[in-house]
Amino acid sequence: MSSSDTAELRDAGLAADADLQQPLQRVSYQAGMLLGLEATQTEQDYHRRHLNRHGYWLHGSGTVVGLRVSTRAVDPGNDQDPARVQLIISPGVGVDGLGRDVSVHEPYCIDLGAWLTTQYEDEAEDSWGALVRDGLDTATNQLWLKVCMRYQDCPSGLQPALAVGVNAGTDAVQASRLKDSVLYELVAERPDGGTALHPYAAHNALPEWSDAFADQLQPGERARINAASGQDLSQLQLAARLLHAVADDSAALATRNPYTTTAAELARTLLARVSVQLTPQRQLIVNPRRVTVDNLARPFLFNAALLAQLLRK
Repeated sequence: MSSSDTAELRDAGLAADADLQQPLQRVSYQAGMLLGLEATQTEQDYHRRHLNRHGYWLHGSGTVVGLRVSTRAVDPGNDQDPARVQLIISPGVGVDGLGRDVSVHEPYCIDLGAWLTTQYEDEAEDSWGALVRDGLDTATNQLWLKVCMRYQDCPSGLQPALAVGVNAGTDAVQASRLKDSVLYELVAERPDGGTALHPYAAHNALPEWSDAFADQLQPGERARINAASGQDLSQLQLAARLLHAVADDSAALATRNPYTTTAAELARTLLARVSVQLTPQRQLIVNPRRVTVDNLARPFLFNAALLAQLLRK
């Protein structure tokens, strides 16, 4: 099994997971019906995507517990000498932007220094230029990155299989299992400071409440809202915003930037924002005193028991 085949299997269902408009279908078992591989795959897809859509619409995306990002380094005693800096992601549970469960039971390490140095020295690809374009805050001379996670299949259990491709006889093995796994990514992005409520990654943010928005409501709906106050008013306003959150054609895909929004981008879920302080000449010095991590910038998901605890206070 080639590395390209393995890579294809890892994200084989990504596009379908992001297609939230496609109706789900399951196998209709009937006596005497001949069912094959396609039927088994259809049955698996139905149950997987049913759970994914439940997570997407009813829970949203974010951290349930853990997945804390921290730094590990030996402090050189100043902020001028280079030092090895690692980002450590702790075990935890979350839901990615497409509603897929992510469960991690061991810590992971990203060598931030090695990653940044590679981008900085990669003149042929101009990787550093791309980082500066998307992540540099010129006012503070800080390079901003975000640590993201998303679900990914992990092919395993290679077994002999009948060759079905042309000239595939020398590599006639296939993965017999797809294990649940996680993909961590570092992405250059300046914090935009936006306050829009964006609970659904593959759809636009909820419309903001304003007088112009209120004019779109039915007269009876406006009367109910005008007569309410306090918590009841906030709840009715949020309900009205949810009613208008999806366009009539149900195709309200997010357009967060001028670039094409891919399924992989929609699945990314923020874990932490990392800033690296550059020198006044915008030179890179990898040093723990120049690196800060903000874990509370991420979205969180609270279960019913935790929300009940908040209401008791």
